[in-house]
Amino acid sequence: MTSSIDTLAHVDDPAPHSATPFTVGLAGMAACLLTLWLVRDSTALDGAARSTVACLAIIATVAAYELFVARVYLRPSAGLARRGIRTLSIARVAMRLTALACVYAGIGTIYWLLPEYHGAFYKPFWSLIATLAPYEAVAAPLYFAWMDTHQREIDDAYLLLARLLLRGERPSNWRPLREMLAGWMVKAFFLPLMTVYLSTNAAQLDTSLSAALNAPFSLATFRFMYDLSFAMDLMFGTVGYLCTLRILDSHVRSAEPTALGWLVALICYQPFWSLISSQYIRYEGSVFWDNWLMSMPVLRIMWGAAIVALLLCYACATISFGLRFSNLTNRGIITSGPYRLTKHPAYIAKNLSYWMVSVPFVEPLGWRAALSHCAALVAVNLIYFVRARTEERHLMSDPDYRAYAEWIDRNGLFARMARALR
Repeated sequence: MTSSIDTLAHVDDPAPHSATPFTVGLAGMAACLLTLWLVRDSTALDGAARSTVACLAIIATVAAYELFVARVYLRPSAGLARRGIRTLSIARVAMRLTALACVYAGIGTIYWLLPEYHGAFYKPFWSLIATLAPYEAVAAPLYFAWMDTHQREIDDAYLLLARLLLRGERPSNWRPLREMLAGWMVKAFFLPLMTVYLSTNAAQLDTSLSAALNAPFSLATFRFMYDLSFAMDLMFGTVGYLCTLRILDSHVRSAEPTALGWLVALICYQPFWSLISSQYIRYEGSVFWDNWLMSMPVLRIMWGAAIVALLLCYACATISFGLRFSNLTNRGIITSGPYRLTKHPAYIAKNLSYWMVSVPFVEPLGWRAALSHCAALVAVNLIYFVRARTEERHLMSDPDYRAYAEWIDRNGLFARMARALR
């Protein structure tokens, strides 16, 4: 039995500070959902455009808090001064803009060389780029000019890259340059996917909402909640990859340093996942949870509610990041929302939902097929387990994460369960 002294110690053991409070993410989500509701009947906007407007509502809400309430640009991690600390140098700004243009040119060349990006699949992303390009052309010089006078460190990664490319000057420390380029590669891979997924999900959300409104006490409501959960996840994922800015303290601190970490993350996404899941670890059979429980309506409702709860937990884990969500990078440690319970709430919720949706242990073709599907899903679970481990190993270099990991070991959900069983 846990002593009263131990209990008091846990009560007086607050969680480490979170880079973004969960309530701010929820406020952004509320603004997003309100925006979607207000433009639901707009004939001038299709589903993808409505989702884009909703993402802007998230950015405006969360960024307003970060800039005017939390004033995150004053945090030591932002590396910025309250007031200008040097005279503006047009030459330095021009060199940084040249480095940025070279980064864009390199990413564009990769897109051009890889046939994957030539098809219609990525059309929503190209549309987004065409929309944002004029604003980027105006905002980038202004942003770099402001940063030039407020950034404490003059020789940032962009200036180092410009000197290397224009003058052949090798930096004395390559790490800032490596981290900056790795961060851009993460964005170059994931932002197109998030944009495409969100565009596809927007059309599904419109259809499922109409069906749910017409039949609120049916499976249509589950499908709507299913689509809505992923919509919330994708919206915060998209704005996370868009808002990598030091003024918001949402810049990349570090990127995953190991090939294994990159491998297990990238294979979970297109174009790799479609090949792997269809050829090697296909866990879905001919029966899913809804038709499996067709003859048991009460259990069917309970099962569906549990799936929705898991998916909402998964979405809330992404919402917790505010404007900082990103795979393979550290952009500030999150300790709020579902992360008060465990270090990997998204992975746990997602993997449990896989089992509950696909029910691989139910297979009309017999126990051998069921066993094969279960083994395949276990393989998927192991991939996410390795992702979790590589992420932890990467983040342990951050003292904020070490403090959070120690706090979870004392106060997380599994620690509480272990104490309850003593």
